[in-house]
Amino acid sequence: MEDYRIFLGTKNETWQQAIDRFLRFREAEMKSYFSKKEYSYRFAENNAYAYRPTGKVSKRYITEFEEKDEAGVPDALVDLLCNHGAFKIGDGLFEIFSEKEEEAIMTLPQILTKYGYANFVEKIGTGMLRSLSGFYFFFGVSFPESEEMSFLYFSKAGNFGKMLFSPDNPALVLQKVLPSMFNGSIDKYTLDSLISNQIDRVVVNALTVKGYID
Repeated sequence: MEDYRIFLGTKNETWQQAIDRFLRFREAEMKSYFSKKEYSYRFAENNAYAYRPTGKVSKRYITEFEEKDEAGVPDALVDLLCNHGAFKIGDGLFEIFSEKEEEAIMTLPQILTKYGYANFVEKIGTGMLRSLSGFYFFFGVSFPESEEMSFLYFSKAGNFGKMLFSPDNPALVLQKVLPSMFNGSIDKYTLDSLISNQIDRVVVNALTVKGYID
């Protein structure tokens, strides 16, 4: 069989199922699925795709965040952070933040600063920055070392989404991405569909890097 889509998520997949799917993918014998490679291989042998739990977020942290930022954390995210726990995949692929390292939930200026782009904050108009900082809150990242990283967020309206950030294409961010967030036209997700989407991205990256798909 050569159809890599067997490793991708289904339409109604939950975030728990998406994580379980990735763990099964790591253990799968690729030779059983792809005839183009004659040797035995499992992604579990490669630390670049290791799954690492990084600790549960305390309910106290959630309460303090909600009081400080006057924003409710969606129940689904509370469940992921507090009951399942934060995690990392690889060293630079996908991460849900843990309070044990830094803040588990950040504003736009905070997450840009975390990844070394504090100077980019100054390029955002004052009114837009104030609005976005009070409405969108970031709890994860995917492919932060790539040219097109995505910051994962929830909004005060209870929606989830991903903010594309391209360090080498500031015009895209300033003229398209941030305005779409500001006017509410950016794509909306549930936590389930967002995590499933990002797991798919990791799986496709793994299969592409190892030459199983073009």
